[in-house]
Amino acid sequence: MGKLIDRYTLGARVAPVAVAAFSLFLAISAWIPFSQWPIKLLGGSALLIMAAFVLAQVTRDAGKAIEEPLWASWGGPPTVRMLRHRDSTFAPGIKSLIHRRLVELHVVDNMPSEADEEQDPEHADEIYKLCSDWLRNKALELKSKSPFDVVHSENISYGFRRNTLGIKPYGIAIMVAALAITVAAFFFGRQPLIELCAILLVGAYLLLAVTPNAVKRAADEYSKRLLNAVQAIPISKNVGPKRQSGEAR
Repeated sequence: MGKLIDRYTLGARVAPVAVAAFSLFLAISAWIPFSQWPIKLLGGSALLIMAAFVLAQVTRDAGKAIEEPLWASWGGPPTVRMLRHRDSTFAPGIKSLIHRRLVELHVVDNMPSEADEEQDPEHADEIYKLCSDWLRNKALELKSKSPFDVVHSENISYGFRRNTLGIKPYGIAIMVAALAITVAAFFFGRQPLIELCAILLVGAYLLLAVTPNAVKRAADEYSKRLLNAVQAIPISKNVGPKRQSGEAR
């Protein structure tokens, strides 16, 4: 797709719009005679793709709007949470290696100890967020290389689920309207059974699969992959700005 349309844009921003708007495409299809299926396929697909690209930024904004409340309900951003000593996602020995590697990579001079974290958890979270932001940016730089290609795929999965949840109310509204339009077609001598079943499946997906828990699972998996990949980041000789765990705020 080139540089203008990357995998993340397609998977995390365009795809959610396509899912939400698919019911409308099906409703329009219900009113087109089956004999004109090429028009259904080509015209409907073109309309769906155009709408998806036009609304991609709106979808991203909707996903970002729910991100902070979701993080708060989970106890903090997933990567920050997993870097905490009191979090049990990683065994203490593995977490110690991750912390040590972040120091070796010159992200910070030293990481908060358990005592530091207990004494000032907010300041410790600032350090963890600094590390999280640095890791995320570095993973994007290395996304074409193993294991960061897998990390990038998990990031796309998280973005898709988050953004789909963000536009879920619109998707359900479109689905209900599409359902009414499709049912009405039966009263005009049409038999859009395939479209009706497909719309019901879209509705079931939006209602049952697009949930905060599903977003959390994707976010946690992305964060675990990101932190596990820290050992694969080469150590640079250029030391950038750093913060120490005890640095004054």
